[in-house]
Formats: sequence, C-alpha cells, structure tokens
Amino acid sequence: MTEVTEIAAADAGEGVSSPGEVTERLLDAAVEVFAQRGFEAARVAEIARRAGLTTGAIYARWTGKREMIVDAVGHSVARCVLAPETLAAMPDEELLAALVADLGSSDRARVREVMLEAFVSARRDGSFRSAVSEAVSEDAARLSAIVARGKAGGCIDPALDTGAIVALYQSLGLGMHLAASVGTDGPRPQAAHWDALVSRLVAALRPPGG
Repeated sequence: MTEVTEIAAADAGEGVSSPGEVTERLLDAAVEVFAQRGFEAARVAEIARRAGLTTGAIYARWTGKREMIVDAVGHSVARCVLAPETLAAMPDEELLAALVADLGSSDRARVREVMLEAFVSARRDGSFRSAVSEAVSEDAARLSAIVARGKAGGCIDPALDTGAIVALYQSLGLGMHLAASVGTDGPRPQAAHWDALVSRLVAALRPPGG
C-alpha cells in the first residue's frame, strides 16, 4: 500500500474527506501538546485525542513523534509571520509597520513555546538541528519576500541589506519569545509606547527623505 493510499484509508476511517484538513488538525494539536508538555513528555495518543482523531491518522503520515515534531516546527514557524492573505491585502505603506508591530503580539503563545522547545532540542540533537535550521530558513525566505515588496513599494530603503533586516527581525522575535517564556515580572509595554517605538523603527528603514 502506498503512502497516499494509507493516508486516504486512515482518513476514510476517521470520517474526514480532506487529507489536508486532517493534517492541519493534527499539527495544530501537536503544537498545543508540545507547548504544554514539551517534546519528551508529549504522547502521540494525546495529540490524536486533542485533534479528535485516532493514532492511525498520525501513523499514516509520520513514522513517529520525532518526524511529526519536525513538521510541527515548520507549521509553527509559518505562523510567526502575518498570514500571507493578510499581507497580500495590505497597502505597501502599512506593510512594514504591521510586521514590526506583530513582534509585540501576545497571540502566539503556543507557537512561542514550541519554537523554544525546538531550539533547545536542536542544541542536543544534530539530526533535529537540521530540521529546525530548515524551518528558520523558510521563515527567512518569507520575510525576504516581504522586505523585497517593501523596497519595491518605496517604504524600505533599497540601500539596506535584505539579509540584515531579516536577521534583525528574527533576532528580535526570538528575544521577545525568550523574555516571555521565563515569565519576567516586568510589565509589558503599554500599547502607546510600543506603537511609538514601532514608528521609530519603521522610519529608520524608510528611504532618505521618504
């Protein structure tokens, strides 16, 4: 039986018609469980239960938890940047401000926890490190495309290096994730203060005289 046939058979048993829908549900559940339990303590049965499915749907797609973790990391990284459909509908002049403001969002707690778990595990496991590196590279590619659009639209100075801008954004994002994860006692910045800082950052990236 081919992999596609196995997935179709498993999904039919679940009473779900779309393989993509099942995969999405499983990865969402995996992110939730990994964030709460950590990679080591997470169990395949719990992931399946959270998704409202059976373990058969998982094993039809992945050989085990480790392989699933790799896809869950990529699934999380893809959600660290504003949704493509949101960006596509956004005017160029608002693009950069929205991206920088999104760094301060508290809506991605689960994604943050999974990414922190991923980075810690990657330090100990060389095979897993390559998967995390690939996910981060994909994130960088998406950000590079956003920066390129900003340069073409005149809201980012073309003289600034795209790679440097992307590296700054990713570093700021990771730093904020780390600060939030340790539960620092300091208050979160007030919205007005954060907006003022975002405005300064956006202005610094604009073309001279722009």
